[in-house]
Amino acid sequence: MDKLVRRVTVVQGSDAKVVYQSEDDPFDSSGKPNFKKLEEGVRHMLKAQVIAAQEAYDRHLESAKKEGNSWLTDAPGNFMKARKKAMKEMRDSMPKEMRKHMPFGMPNDDDKED
Repeated sequence: MDKLVRRVTVVQGSDAKVVYQSEDDPFDSSGKPNFKKLEEGVRHMLKAQVIAAQEAYDRHLESAKKEGNSWLTDAPGNFMKARKKAMKEMRDSMPKEMRKHMPFGMPNDDDKED
């Protein structure tokens, strides 16, 4: 079906039956809002936060293995690298058409990155 068509309902007498409903329809068959896309976005954001926390923890453990207090001097860089990895995960989870509206700090696909 065309993207403009959200729902097709067949009406016979006093009966109405939905025969087609788009995945992107903002309302389900009972008229309640469809929060599928919102839930998906929240899930990806939480996954990115888990990745950032795990990355920061792993980097801290590596820094703590070194002699002395090097973990303290490594901490800011470790957090920045963990944040960068989380932002990359969020960027990769975004639909391509939304990437042009990315907030500050999230590099585009055109930017060269390791």
